[in-house]
Amino acid sequence: MKSYFFFFLFLLFRVSFAQNHSPEQVCVLSKTFQEKALWFREMPHFNRDSTVFYFDKAAALLQNSQPLQYERLAELYREITDRANRSHNFNVVDSLAPIGWEYYEKIPDNKKDKVLGYDLLINWALIKIIRGEPKPGLELFVKALDMLKADTRTEVQLKILKDKGRFYYQYGLPEEKEIGIQYLKESMIGYQESDYPEKNEALVIAYKLLSYHYENSNPDSTEFYLNQLDALLPQITNPFHHTWHSYSMGNYLVLRKKYEEAESYLFETIQLLEKYHLTTIDVYQFTHSLLGDIAEVDGRIDEAIAYYEKAKNSSIEINTKANTASFIKKLSKLYALKGDYKKALAYHVEWADTNESIELERNERSLRESELEMNVLKQDKELLAKQQQQTFYIVALLLGTVMLVLLYRNYRLEQKSNQKLAALNEELDHKNVLLDKRNAENELLLKEIHHRVKNNLEVVSSLLELQSSQIDDPNTKDAMQEGQNRVQSIGIVHQKLYQGTNLGAVEMKDYFINLGESLIGSFGAEKRVTLECAMDNLDVDIDTAVPLGLIVNELLTNTLKYAFPEGQQGKVEITLQKNGDGVLQLQVSDNGVGKSEQIKGTGFGGQLISLLTQQLNGTMQEEVKNGTRIFFDFKPEKAA
Repeated sequence: MKSYFFFFLFLLFRVSFAQNHSPEQVCVLSKTFQEKALWFREMPHFNRDSTVFYFDKAAALLQNSQPLQYERLAELYREITDRANRSHNFNVVDSLAPIGWEYYEKIPDNKKDKVLGYDLLINWALIKIIRGEPKPGLELFVKALDMLKADTRTEVQLKILKDKGRFYYQYGLPEEKEIGIQYLKESMIGYQESDYPEKNEALVIAYKLLSYHYENSNPDSTEFYLNQLDALLPQITNPFHHTWHSYSMGNYLVLRKKYEEAESYLFETIQLLEKYHLTTIDVYQFTHSLLGDIAEVDGRIDEAIAYYEKAKNSSIEINTKANTASFIKKLSKLYALKGDYKKALAYHVEWADTNESIELERNERSLRESELEMNVLKQDKELLAKQQQQTFYIVALLLGTVMLVLLYRNYRLEQKSNQKLAALNEELDHKNVLLDKRNAENELLLKEIHHRVKNNLEVVSSLLELQSSQIDDPNTKDAMQEGQNRVQSIGIVHQKLYQGTNLGAVEMKDYFINLGESLIGSFGAEKRVTLECAMDNLDVDIDTAVPLGLIVNELLTNTLKYAFPEGQQGKVEITLQKNGDGVLQLQVSDNGVGKSEQIKGTGFGGQLISLLTQQLNGTMQEEVKNGTRIFFDFKPEKAA
């Protein structure tokens, strides 16, 4: 009765003080209470109850003052809902987080600190993840990131990296965990090189999660991060981190089968937890279970049972049912090892009952349906003797209802699936349209490139022609003319590429006809020399087409210069075909006088033909009979 009286007096004092003092005085006193709460968070004077007491005093004082100081309240709730340093239990923190966010939203826009809003949302999101509510947690997380997306400050970016790593890792899915690990490593490196206020707390979070992640897959990494955490502990006043480190070292050593060393760390963990009244956190249970495992290995079955009994009772106290079931199952095994089969059987039955309860709770809807079914069956039994017909109608009605519910559920699921499929198809169509558009743009760009290359080659050809017109020496003039023809042969390749439909290949029959007509015209031999391309249409890639064009250019030039002297009439035939092995076979023949010296390699043209033949991995044969025939076999390598 006295406690209620003093609590009532405190409420009256708090309301009276808030109403009779200025906002500035209220703010100062609330900060004093908050500082006391934070003081009780630290070792060696850590006290969770005192922390909660002073936080509540600070909040109540601000909430009973007018006008409400929304920014100050939001700052206070950021501390209260801090996941790593919380003093309230998760249920309470989950209910306080939206209150803190509501205060933040009431701050005028021009006074809002976005980092404050971000911290409130991140705290709330992490609480949701721990409580097994991933969807609202993810929504809050995305909303928080959106608040700071435009903030490029290094300190803020490190904070975001740290929180991304923490959130993704605790989200639980394997892919998200790997992403989280990468973010944690990036944030760790950044904080190690910084002097920001939250440096130590951020590094502790990174070291803890990284050491836990590599526990089974990479023991060396686990040991490294635990040592990093150990080196940082002298600067850490949060007992949660100290107990976690000693427990993790014990667990690490148990996995390495170093049981004696592990025991010293585990005893230290229990001592710290009991000293600071932290026996209601799950580390307390796990520490006792590890000590039980060590005792079992040493053959101390009674001690192992005692440790697991304590782990079980601690788990029951904070309602961690999955842990409780695990401990009960272990106790059944230990009693069997001891030879007490009666207790072993009793614990096995208890484990089965507990495990069944857990399975039911994993699906809330299934649980409700099971309870409903049990109630109905009970009513049926009570009414069976009195009104059998009525029972039949009730059962039929329930079955009909269940069927309708299932049918409706299936209909809704099918409808949602169809909607998702339609959305995916629409997205795919949109992406295909964008891809077609991009391909068209690339094709247009490539055609423009070939067009410009052709134009540039025409400029070079014109310059050679202009230069040639100013030269009197016939040999030099011929050399300039040949150079002009070579440039023109390459230019025709690029012309065919941008005029055709296939930007990756040249149709060689049409190309040879254009090249031949151009060369015959340049020698003024249109009326006395005819050209025939005795071949089918054949597409060749540009890397092969250009050397082939230059070879044919040289051969036609030599033919026009030497094969038909003194205005003699003549015929030139070009064939190109590809056999089944991919070998290109080129033949250039004429019915001229049959001089073969022009391609022996003594001049530049002959050297060029020889080099280009080697480039195409080819061989050349010559036959002088009723004119000249040149045969080539090419095995061009595909471009990488």
